[in-house]
Amino acid sequence: MAEVKKKLSRQQRAAATRQRMLKAAYDVFVDLGYKATTMDAISQRAGVAVQTLYFTFHTKDELLQQVHEWTVLGDDPTPPPLQPWYLAAVAERDALRTIDLIAEGLVTILDRVAPTLPVFEAVVGDPAGEVWAHAQELRRAGMDDLVEMLVKKRPLRPGLTKRQAVDLVFVLTGPATYRSFVIEAGWSPKRWCRWAAAALRHDLYGV
Repeated sequence: MAEVKKKLSRQQRAAATRQRMLKAAYDVFVDLGYKATTMDAISQRAGVAVQTLYFTFHTKDELLQQVHEWTVLGDDPTPPPLQPWYLAAVAERDALRTIDLIAEGLVTILDRVAPTLPVFEAVVGDPAGEVWAHAQELRRAGMDDLVEMLVKKRPLRPGLTKRQAVDLVFVLTGPATYRSFVIEAGWSPKRWCRWAAAALRHDLYGV
């Protein structure tokens, strides 16, 4: 029993150290940009030896990938479609209320993702930029699933195709839109949430 507890304790310490390195990397990437960031700078911010950083993440590109995954998932490894806020949206029968729940849930993700946009904009065309490109493909697929769910609860407004609805949701709830309003224009996350939900209700259902 003592050996099991000791093993768990080591695993917990390792997990805590990994999270500290990820959050340190996030901060340094946002502060300095991808190209100016060094593994030494991240290790110093995290308070670990640089060898520990390399042992855990191997390369700066791989570390960026893991940082992006953390911005989407947070400290919970559960994918967003399986997290409580999304499951509540799925269970909600009213499409308009579903939109409210989706907007509220997305705020916590966008609050982490939006500050990293300049990091990825600086590496478009580089191997590191593939992290963002792939993430956007996955996000669009997620928006397709979301619109499919909404259509089953309430038909879209006349003249609006499902493809157009996916485009609207993709842009209106995207990190670039969130960054423009919250980080650059100074809106509160709650204000963005109200605006996004209202815009989606209007554009998808005309209400």
